[in-house]
Parts: sequence; structure tokens; C-alpha cells
Amino acid sequence: MFSRINTVVIALIFFSLFLYYLSLNRKSHEFDNLSTDVSYVGNEECSYCHQDIYKSYLRTGMGRSFYKPKDQPEIENFISNNHVFDKNSNLNYEISNDGENYFQLEYREDDNGDRIHELKRKVDFIIGSGNNNRTYLTQVNGYVNEMPVTWYSDQAIWGLSPGYENINMRFNRPIVEECMHCHNGYNDFEKFSINRFTEKITEGISCERCHGPGQLHVEKHKRGIKRSKEGDIDRTIVNPAHLSTDLQMDVCRQCHLQGEISVFKSGKRSTDFRPGMKLSSVKTVFIEDELPKGDFRIASHGGRISLSACFIKSKGEMTCTTCHNPHEPVQERSRDYFNNQCLDCHQPQKLTKLDTQSQNHSSGGDCVRCHMKQGATADILHVNFTDHWIRKNINILTDDENRLLQKREKVAKLIDFFGEQDPAKDIRKGIAYVHFYESRHGDPSYLIKAILLLNKGLEKEPDHIEGNYNLGRAYQLQDKDMQSVAIFKKVVRLDPDHMWSFYQLGRLYLYEDLSESLSYFTKAINLNIQNAKVWKQYADALLLSDNVSEAKRAYNQAVKIDPYFATAHNKLGEIEMYNSNFQAATLSFLKAIQCNPDHILAMHNMANIAIIKKDYDEAETYSKRVLSADPSFSASYGTLATVSMERGDNNKAKAFLKKMISLEPDNQQALIMLQGLNN
Repeated sequence: MFSRINTVVIALIFFSLFLYYLSLNRKSHEFDNLSTDVSYVGNEECSYCHQDIYKSYLRTGMGRSFYKPKDQPEIENFISNNHVFDKNSNLNYEISNDGENYFQLEYREDDNGDRIHELKRKVDFIIGSGNNNRTYLTQVNGYVNEMPVTWYSDQAIWGLSPGYENINMRFNRPIVEECMHCHNGYNDFEKFSINRFTEKITEGISCERCHGPGQLHVEKHKRGIKRSKEGDIDRTIVNPAHLSTDLQMDVCRQCHLQGEISVFKSGKRSTDFRPGMKLSSVKTVFIEDELPKGDFRIASHGGRISLSACFIKSKGEMTCTTCHNPHEPVQERSRDYFNNQCLDCHQPQKLTKLDTQSQNHSSGGDCVRCHMKQGATADILHVNFTDHWIRKNINILTDDENRLLQKREKVAKLIDFFGEQDPAKDIRKGIAYVHFYESRHGDPSYLIKAILLLNKGLEKEPDHIEGNYNLGRAYQLQDKDMQSVAIFKKVVRLDPDHMWSFYQLGRLYLYEDLSESLSYFTKAINLNIQNAKVWKQYADALLLSDNVSEAKRAYNQAVKIDPYFATAHNKLGEIEMYNSNFQAATLSFLKAIQCNPDHILAMHNMANIAIIKKDYDEAETYSKRVLSADPSFSASYGTLATVSMERGDNNKAKAFLKKMISLEPDNQQALIMLQGLNN
């Protein structure tokens, strides 16, 4: 009996200890609103009880992160110096407003100063508080793209949008889900889209980004439920102050740890992260190893501070909120305020003794100026930002060094910021290298690395869907079609709704088996009927199978979804041209050229129509525009040869034909024409 009682008592003791340690753990990071069943309620609900904090927060950069024109005070200059010229693309931009709307006008001039291209797009949203810059977005049928010109507040100038100085993507740079959700509140995103948001877009990062969804908290307080005793933690809402240091940092790192590439865990999206969770449970952030110490990025704070001796030696005492109150605008804090945070730990007298060369280690010294780099970031050159890697000595990169860094003359080595060791770690790193190749730098060695890592990782996790898809994509980018087909077929066996795999299979079968290609494109369309790219590829397959009427319908569907889809407009023009409907063809070609002033085929087609109409001046003009964009486009030399012959200038015609033959030595038609001119 005694032993039985002892057993029960011991069991109760262990159970109580278990509950105690569970409660300790719970105090650090368990909150009821981490559940996916808990809904977001929006800032207005927060404002009813937290009016002062709410008003203050709306003045912060996060509170003013995303909005429509006129919803924030106008800070731009639309009257003078509102022109930007991109010498790399030979495109001009003029920025204007009409009292209600903002516009960006793109145009190009010929050597005589006459405009040969114009495209005007309306601004639908502004991204960025304006503390440093404002970038502008345009939206069509739910698809959101960045625009080419940005306002840079520090210098009060217009300039090309970040990254556009390297590659001008014009109005076609997609705002992907992760980008949107770091600069704005969470929005419904269309699966298997790149940049389509399906509902009304919310505006501004909400309180719930740092505190988690507020449904339980609001319901509790509307019912008048109070805390059971003073000091108890309200588990219905996250207060980051009650989280462990690492989890506090993860709240900030969700957006302020940019890295080079992020790869989400299987089945995870940016909306799956909630304060109180480990960020690594949702995604892996890859940073570049061995970067120059002077390099830092616009959203790299969470990574850079982790390198600081201050952060490392504090052993959890130092976090982002040591210096920043997220409820208060940083611009309203004086430099002295931030320097005083340094003086809480560092005594000036001791520092002076340690460093006799110091210029000023008095209590009135400027710690930030000497120990935190100020200036343009590596990815945005016209802003003044603070590098959060706190160091004794800073080697500042010059603007030229920053530009060389962006050119990536050496192959980047990616490392996992969190250093995870789970079975899928190689898969995620392989995916990162595929994404890096496609979006950042097309060095073929990235694909070699990716394939090695993906094959290694898939030995442990053979059914990893995105791992298999990216392996297929890597083979496809290497033109290893047979391997990629086999992998994509495996993906659709694992996931019969994987639209992108059906799309890639359709492309791979396009010139091998048209019926198979059409079948795969049809499946892709059924999974996402609002994807213009898939409709265009489907139309290509229909055209190759001589189903011209259905191809025309599919191309029209593509331009209905994306009215600025230049290639689809050109294809519609070609259909009309082959039907001798030159007026309709001309309208489609001109639309294609308006959408893309460097669309080679559309300009060449306009030259062909001009030849048919015997308008040799126009044929010459368009052919020269083609060669200005692509000097290796041989067909335009043939057109110019024809124009020269019609004008009776056989010497010019010979020169053009010789140039054409140098590019196409086996072009029999050009050889016969040249022989005829020589006889």
C-alpha cells in the first residue's frame, strides 16, 4: 500500500514539475493567437483601446509603408527636374500629376529629337514611407508591378528605381508575395501566380505584424475579461517583450533580414509566420559569404547587427528595441538619443584609456558617426541608411566599389543564416541557387551547384515537391530536356495541382509532340485561368498545330489579362498579316512596340508591311530601329538591301547583303540576290 501511495505521489510530483517547466516555457513564447484559426482584425480595432500608440505608430515608416497617391502628403517635385534619362536603355521618363493621379511617361527620341515611342502608366500605389524614398506601383487585373522611377527623399531627386540602373525592367518588374508582405499588410495572393493579388489590397503594415492576429484579444476585451492578477501575461496577443531574445529578433527579422535569397519551407508562405514563432520554421534566409565589410543592404539590419560585438557579448540583452521603439518614428529621435543607448553600456572614460587615438570618446561624442556606417546601401544608391554592424573601424566602400560589387564578377557563395541541419537543408540551398541564377546572376556554375545539392538532398527527401520542381528547372535551364521532363512528370505525380510543372512540360513538348504540349497547357490553364503567360504559350502550340482561330482566341485572352503583353500583341499582328488584313496587323504591331519599344519582331513586321505598301522610308526607319536594338538581327539587313535595290542603289544593297551573309553564311536567298547584283 505504502509503495503504491509513494508511486502515485512521485507521479504527481513529476507531473507537477512537468507543468511547472511547461509554464516556464509558456511564459517565454507560447501565445494563444499563434493558431492559424485566429483571424487578423486590422488597425482600427487596435485604435479603440490604444489610441495614443496607434496615432504614434501611424507616423512611423511601417505605419506609412503602402498607400494610394494623395493618402499621404505630397513630398515629390512634379514641376522641375521631373525627368530621368536611362542611358543604358535610351529611355526617358517624365513624372507628373494632375491633382488626383500620378503618372510616369516613358518615351524615346530619335537622333533628330522626335519622339518615336511613348507609354504613359498611372500610379496605383506608393510603396515606402518617404522617409528615404517612394517607389510607385501599377496594377492591372490584380497584377502588381513596380514602375521605373523612384523619388529619393534625402537628395530630393527623381531617379531610376532600385536595381534599374543595372537592368531596366520598365513597368514589368513583378511585386512578388514576399516583397508585398514585407512592405505592406498581408493580402490574398493567387496560388501559382507570380504577382497577382486577388482581393482589395490592404494598405500599410499593421500592428498585428509584430503582435500577431488580434481576434482573440479583441473578443476577450469586448467581453470585459480582465487579467486574473497583476503581472499575468495576456496570452491572447503577443507582446514581444515577453519573448526570448531570439524570438524577439525574429519578429524584426521577418522583414529586416533580406539576405540574398529566401526559400520557404515545404508548404509555407510569408503569411504563415506569426510573432512568437521561429522564423526558421517558415523560411531559410541565405546570405552571401565573404562579402566586403563595407557592403550592406536596405533591409539587412537583422543580419548586420548579429555580427556586432555589442550584440554577441550582450548575451541576449541587446535587441532591435534596445535602440528602436517601433511605435515611435525614428526621425523624431535625436542623434543624442541613440548615442545615449551606447553610453548605457560603454563608459567614455574607459574607452579613452583603451584608445588614445580616439577623436572624441567624451559623453558628448557621436558614437553612431564613427561606429555605424552612414550612406548609400549596396542595392539602393540614393538613400542615406545606417549600417547596423557596429564596429570599431569601418572600411567604407566607394560608389565605384559598390557598383563593382553589384556587377558580381565573382561567383557568390550562399550560406544559411540560421545554420540549420535538418534533412532538407541541401534541397533548400539547391533551390536558392536556382532562384539566384534566374533572378540575380546567370552564371552557369550556380546550376551545377544547384543540381549537386538537390540530388543529394532528394536522396533523403525524395518526395520534396519544390526540390524536385527546381531540379527539373535547373536541368531545363541547362537544355537537358529529357532529364527535366522526367522530373516534372514526377512532380505532377506527387502534386496533381502543380501548375508550373504542367506549364514547363507544355513548353518542353512544344516542338516534340504538339498534342502532349496542348494537353499540358490545358491542365495549367485549368489550374490558373488568369495567367497570361500560360495562355500565350498555349496559343503558340495551337498556332503550330494550324488551329489559327483558337490560337487567335488564346492570344486575345492573354492580352485581356495583361494588356501590355507585347509578344502576344505581335502574334495577333502576325495572324492578321498572314490573312492580308494589314490594317489590323499594323494596329497590333504598333501596340506591341508601344508596350516594348525594343520588340525586334514587331518592328521587323512593321518593316515588312511597309515593303508591301512600297513605303520604303518607313521600312528603312523600322529596320534601323531593329538594328539599333540588336545589330545581329540579320533579316533587317535583308530588308535594307531590298529598300536599297528599289531605290536603285545597288552598292548599298550589296553591302547589306554581305553583312547578312556574314551572320547567315547558308542563307541561299541572300546569296542568290548578291550574285544577281554582281552579274
